[in-house]
Amino acid sequence: MTQKFYYHNPYTAKIVATVLDVREKDGERWVLTDQTVFYPGGGGQLPDRGVIEKQTVTDVKEKNGKIWHKLQKDAAPFTAGQKVTMEIDWPYRFYQMQQHTGQHLLSAVLERAGWPTVSVHLGEAHTLIEVEGRLPETAELHNLEKQAQTMIARALAVKTHWVTAEDKDRFPLRRLPAKFDNLRVVEIEHLDYSACGGTHLQNTAEIGLIKIVGCEKIRGRARIKALIGERAFEYMEQLHQTSVLLREKLNTDHLQFNERVAQLQEELHYLKRLKKFYQQYFVNFTSRELAESTNDALVVFKMEQGEQDDAAAIAKKLSQTYHKVALIQFDRRFFLTSPSAERFDTIKFIKENAEHLEIRGGGPQGYCQGVIKRNNLKQIAETVNMALKSN
Repeated sequence: MTQKFYYHNPYTAKIVATVLDVREKDGERWVLTDQTVFYPGGGGQLPDRGVIEKQTVTDVKEKNGKIWHKLQKDAAPFTAGQKVTMEIDWPYRFYQMQQHTGQHLLSAVLERAGWPTVSVHLGEAHTLIEVEGRLPETAELHNLEKQAQTMIARALAVKTHWVTAEDKDRFPLRRLPAKFDNLRVVEIEHLDYSACGGTHLQNTAEIGLIKIVGCEKIRGRARIKALIGERAFEYMEQLHQTSVLLREKLNTDHLQFNERVAQLQEELHYLKRLKKFYQQYFVNFTSRELAESTNDALVVFKMEQGEQDDAAAIAKKLSQTYHKVALIQFDRRFFLTSPSAERFDTIKFIKENAEHLEIRGGGPQGYCQGVIKRNNLKQIAETVNMALKSN
């Protein structure tokens, strides 16, 4: 059995251990030591990160009470009996302790309010707590968050106990495992008793902050998304920096953000209507100018202004209103339209000429669009004219 420092003292970050065994499996090296600071993960909590003799530990597993450490593939070999220094990534461990203890506290607050916890996921970015019951309303979530923060401020002691099956009624556990011989119970003083094998803080004050950032319905239950500890403080700092930037851009205090955004949305809606009006005017005017500028059956135009949709609309209008065959280029896109297949067969033209003209496109009869691979609008126009004359 490996001596587990993460249980005896979860604040221990570095120890010297003795290598007991080294095994190779599927090209990976696993090391067993007599004692360890590395938590192997479990109960929703991720495994610790860190190094053994400055070599990265990429995974940690527990099997039959023994803790195995997986090293990076190019790690130097260890031998049984060798003394090694192992050290966890302490900031990461502390965040995991904040998150796990914070989850226990939040689950206790939720249960008191009628939302018992079904499952949890303690991720690197956020905490997910799935609970029985309806979806809490926004005001209820805010109240739950305030209750949790009150418990954090009280600096409630966090203790651990080992309980046998015969002594299972010693603590009012939120959820009792179906079968066990020895059970580890994590207690938040006067608040919560949970069966748990994870690492935890000494008191709730070290959690720092709990911020509920989302809630959704899933599998007929509610799933609450929260940021805890360091992640919560990072989130609040990001919100603050965003608020500072918005104050500068919107030229207003954060209390007036909603009002200012509503005003901008109204202005944007007006400008979109105005744009649509002038866009239609631009299409009509340009189409008429192009149609009246030539007596030829074909109108060729390389469009430098407007938008791609305008080019498509102009090409269509030249054919539908002015009965012209139109070839319009916008950037690397082309639009080829015709009043009818009898006048000019656009599908046939693309099939017969795409390869040697180096164009790629398609579409229904009378309206073809695609890509011009090289700047050869003049050559394409000459080929269209030849096809028109042969009809």
